[in-house]
Amino acid sequence: MTIMIEGTWIGRTPAGTVIARPAGDHLAVDRPALGEFRQAYPLRLDDGAPVVDGVTLTRMADAADAVTAACGWYGRDRDILLAQVAEAYWGEPMVLVGAGSWAQRAYPVAPDRLLADDGTEIVLQDGTLGLPTGPIARALREERVAFTAGAAELAGTVVWPDGPGPHPAAVFVHGAAGGQRDFCRLFVAPLLAAGVAVLIYDKPGHGASGGPADPSIYDQADAASAALDHLLTMPQVDPARVGLSGFSNGMWSVPIVAARRADVAFVVGAGSPGVSMAASEVHRRTKTLRDAGVSEATAAAAGRAWANLFAIVAAGQSTSETLGGLEEALAALGAATDLDRYEVPVFAQDNPMLSPIPPLMPASDLAAMASAAHDPQLGHDPAADYRAIGCPVFLQYGSDDTSVPVDESVARIEQACHEAGVPAWIEVYPGLEHMLNVLPGGVTGLSREDVMYQFHGFSFGPDLTAWLRQLLGLGAPAA
Repeated sequence: MTIMIEGTWIGRTPAGTVIARPAGDHLAVDRPALGEFRQAYPLRLDDGAPVVDGVTLTRMADAADAVTAACGWYGRDRDILLAQVAEAYWGEPMVLVGAGSWAQRAYPVAPDRLLADDGTEIVLQDGTLGLPTGPIARALREERVAFTAGAAELAGTVVWPDGPGPHPAAVFVHGAAGGQRDFCRLFVAPLLAAGVAVLIYDKPGHGASGGPADPSIYDQADAASAALDHLLTMPQVDPARVGLSGFSNGMWSVPIVAARRADVAFVVGAGSPGVSMAASEVHRRTKTLRDAGVSEATAAAAGRAWANLFAIVAAGQSTSETLGGLEEALAALGAATDLDRYEVPVFAQDNPMLSPIPPLMPASDLAAMASAAHDPQLGHDPAADYRAIGCPVFLQYGSDDTSVPVDESVARIEQACHEAGVPAWIEVYPGLEHMLNVLPGGVTGLSREDVMYQFHGFSFGPDLTAWLRQLLGLGAPAA
């Protein structure tokens, strides 16, 4: 008789934390400290709980409320950050514990206790984090706020830097993933270090925010503009020094807002697209296939298929040209012999339209599906917004960005800002990925895509902090 278990199970072994998940008649085991993931392991049970490396594991607990309440910075110098991806965007919710420029995963093993990848136990206490070295207190004051965008009431948090103010401030705008505010904490530490207050919020339809759960870049722009309006009502904020910050998908919305408003003092962003959503997605999908070892010819055929599909979605209908191009590309993919080199990640298994490999079905049926999914935002050109911006711009990229075509984006944004007559500082960091994160080597069991989302080692802080301090007249940080 096959005994089945469900959920995620965690334990601490001499080799560090072990995470196990059921995979048919065996376990898929992660040993993060060893760089080993999804390793097949026999299913052995002790009183209904799996046993791995001689340790009986504990099922991951529901600590959602405690984690949400505890998210923030701790320690005199903001030594520790507790953040989360509260939704199961990458398979399951993720709790992240950051120290310096590195964040590791942590797993709830009790309603008030976490076990980090490196084996560190963290106790969630009232206003403190309990670590093996002792408790550490919150570092920064936070203030929960609510504001209205259209018909939706949105929920957010303002994180205040040290000092009495009035402070310069920024609204941070989400990427496509991690729709709740706590994921944004990973990106705003450089602003806080510069002395800039930051408003982070739950995206419409996520967390405590109302509204449709799949906002467009235009909806996000409206939400960001409403958040900016709210900041300007707060007496601790200097209204002459309020700007916008964002990441990835949010950096289609940020320039839309900055182009509309004369009161935006600066725009900063990471992984900022300078091309349409359609062009950016074609880049992501073809690069992902190439990184997986798929041939150039096969990757190019996938790119042609998606380019035609996105053109159909953007227009809401196919033409003889787009339908013919789609038929040709799908035929080439159907004859390809190397598509199995790409391992489809969980998020793309759940939604095949996110996969780099388009559904291999009759072109007419696929075109009909694409027409029904009419979405004009796919064709939005951000360069037009940058040409209308009236404030300084500072953007950061990783040279190995999977999601955004860096060279083309930089060239188009630089040209647009030149035409607008505004200064643009753009930094491209060799070897970094979309989140400006360093991908570790020696990892087994994960695709490059999975590694990008599992590991969070950031390298963007000092340059952005220094630029903001100079622009906003904040001087050097206190010793």
